[in-house]
Amino acid sequence: MGFWADWQASRVRRQRVEGYLSHLLREPDMAPLQWLTLRAGSADVARRELVFARRAIGLIVAERDALDDRTAADVAHKLAPVVAAEARCDAAAGPLWAERWRAYTAALAVRGKSESPAARLARVLLSGVGITEPTADELELTTAYVHDTRANLNEQLRLAFGAASLPDDVRPSALRG
Repeated sequence: MGFWADWQASRVRRQRVEGYLSHLLREPDMAPLQWLTLRAGSADVARRELVFARRAIGLIVAERDALDDRTAADVAHKLAPVVAAEARCDAAAGPLWAERWRAYTAALAVRGKSESPAARLARVLLSGVGITEPTADELELTTAYVHDTRANLNEQLRLAFGAASLPDDVRPSALRG
């Protein structure tokens, strides 16, 4: 590949990452925001945690489901200036995002529990609004939110970067090796 082809490929990647990132940065939908606000007692706290949850789930999707290993790093790289801008407006925003991101990734790293990864992420979301012992209904609704968010972001990732496909004459098992 020459310089021009490399530059064009890099430009296309940036556009794809920006397209995917635009979905990570959307404001929370009203229904989950209202539901979580009732439980949290604060619309600001509920909104903040839904924003953090969407970002975390989006980064997790990019890390686990992308076709290219560079995708998650590219998305995180594009997200960093957004977080930095928020931190300039609110000094607590940057460290709080870092803390919440660590909590979401730690929840995924847990092994040997019968609880699904989505339920563990739901517990992190709920703990972010002060609910450390959720009811079964709260956990079920929040887990459904995590599932829906992941499915939506996974679809956005596929739309931005494409889906994996093999020629008809190649079995997936033939790629192992």
